[in-house]
Amino acid sequence: VKNPDDIFAEISARQVAALMVHDYMASFFDFLGLRGYKRLHEYQFYSEGRAYRKTSRYYINHHSRMIPESGSKPELSRTPLHTASRMSVGKSTKQKAVEDCMTEWQKWESETKELYEHYAKEMMDQGMIADALFIEDLVVDTNEELKKADRFVIDLISAGYDMTYIMESQKEIHDKYKTKAKKLEKEDE
Repeated sequence: VKNPDDIFAEISARQVAALMVHDYMASFFDFLGLRGYKRLHEYQFYSEGRAYRKTSRYYINHHSRMIPESGSKPELSRTPLHTASRMSVGKSTKQKAVEDCMTEWQKWESETKELYEHYAKEMMDQGMIADALFIEDLVVDTNEELKKADRFVIDLISAGYDMTYIMESQKEIHDKYKTKAKKLEKEDE
């Protein structure tokens, strides 16, 4: 059984890792010229940053100390594209990159949800109801992001990762997440 310090340290580390995941994916999709997916992951980066700050504030205000640091880092697939130029990436390579990244995102969110569910249960079992409820909110948020990732992957599978489909969807996705990001910015003012 882990104490709140350990659990919140692991949650905080996971949130920092999520920032790294979304930052990487935003840059990667930007490199591939897929501005809709880039904007989606930029939005998730900002959203995850807010969640990280919320967790930190919660812990300080309810445990009267800062969350202990944990050193876990995400394992991201690094591709040979890190040495390529944009113009040298062909259609099949781009298709495979989209498939790999979207699948990795879906897997990340699934693992995060399971982890947060475990921590919420552990806190509940220890009688730390307020902490458990806070973590349950993280589960709900992560579950929504997992639903979004699942839908993207299902749509892409249904389209056979067709580059025409992918390219034609970029403007709509870009505009949607640009609007959502602006709403977040207004909330922060």
